[in-house]
Amino acid sequence: MKTWKEMTKLETKTKVRILFHSIMAIFSTIVAIIDKDFTWILVALLWVNVAIMEYCDGKLLKSKDALIELHEEHTKIQDKMIINLLKDLSTPNVVIDINLIKIPKKFTKPRKEKLDKRIEFYNKHKYFEAPIIIDPSNTLVDGYTSYLIAKKYNLKTVQAKVKIGGK
Repeated sequence: MKTWKEMTKLETKTKVRILFHSIMAIFSTIVAIIDKDFTWILVALLWVNVAIMEYCDGKLLKSKDALIELHEEHTKIQDKMIINLLKDLSTPNVVIDINLIKIPKKFTKPRKEKLDKRIEFYNKHKYFEAPIIIDPSNTLVDGYTSYLIAKKYNLKTVQAKVKIGGK
């Protein structure tokens, strides 16, 4: 993700226009000094004013575009969070005796690195990184590493999500 400075960086053509206006202001100032004509000072001030307006206009437009982009990104993130929350709300949580959970034969011993990482997470946060998910007959569907951690720490009960149907 880009930084705010990167997102609001002026385009080259805008920088060139600002440079042109600045050169015209310097030129008008030099002519005013050479001709000793006060009118050229006013012209120089007008060129400075145009350069400042060009800069501010460019920055405002880039900032507006950056804000719209950020808003769209955050809206997508919020939509995902809402969808996940709705999924969580549609999946009931239960506290179940760990000995009642049936482990299908399809579950194999996880890699040591994965299990160590999950144990480290549990020790630090005091909850499982991956939820334990069971079906209505208490058969484990997902969260085998969390189940193994619970067994390792001799937990009598665990919180599990009950997966109903094809959800």
